Amino acid sequence: MAKNLKFKIFAYGILFVLSVTPVFIKKAVSESSKTKNELFKPELIRFDNSQKLIYGIDSIYKMRLTSDIFDTALYVQTASDFVKNRFYHGLATYSITDNWIAYLAGKLFWPHFSAIVKPDDLLKHGDGLCSQQTIVLLDVLRKKGITFRTVGLGYKEGPGHFLSEIKYDGKWHLHDVTKEPEWNKIVNHHLSLDYYLMNKDSLYVAYEGKLSRPVFNKILEKVEYGKVNEFPAKNMLLFHNGTLFLMYVLPLIFLFLFVLSFSKERSIKNGYKNSSEN
Repeated sequence: MAKNLKFKIFAYGILFVLSVTPVFIKKAVSESSKTKNELFKPELIRFDNSQKLIYGIDSIYKMRLTSDIFDTALYVQTASDFVKNRFYHGLATYSITDNWIAYLAGKLFWPHFSAIVKPDDLLKHGDGLCSQQTIVLLDVLRKKGITFRTVGLGYKEGPGHFLSEIKYDGKWHLHDVTKEPEWNKIVNHHLSLDYYLMNKDSLYVAYEGKLSRPVFNKILEKVEYGKVNEFPAKNMLLFHNGTLFLMYVLPLIFLFLFVLSFSKERSIKNGYKNSSEN
């Protein structure tokens, strides 16, 4: 009994130490995977949460606005341009300090377990995949009451791409903040994907130099629209929120079990001592 309690005390003590250690690990600062074929303004990194981001977008929008009526198309274009210049293309993941459970799940089971989907957490990074940058854009639009839906292209095993359609002027309009197509090369820009599926050659002109023709053709073989105004990664967001909660709760559980086991051992020792004295 006593040996069993000592083992429990030791085990709970080790688990407590292991569960709190990641919080004190110094986070490594890594350089963004910069490429010359992307828009990026390093000064925009200071917009590191959604409140600051919306403030920055609003400021530019107000300078561009020429009337007192809210111009949805102008706001969407301003927000899209801002996000394009805010991120480089690259995977933003939780570090062991941010969320050690998601971090380990990403290392041991599936890399995307540690891929960030929460907008405010993404804005702490300079890199983001197509889905991550799109999530940031759509979060801004949701808070502004602008209608959107996600567009998934291609296959999970690859190649694939993730972008969005946004509704204004009574129609859906395609926007891509990661591949950054050069819409000025074509006359009919930012129309719906349905239009471009019937005019693929026109759309490819905007993507030329961003995607090879074989990859472009392949990802357009399969199109999946998300539900209107729905967050595109609900399950992963739930997983990250749950693991973050556990990250703070587990040390308390281990500490409680350590103290409980230690108290039991002390109580048993005192019982033995009293019985021997009698």
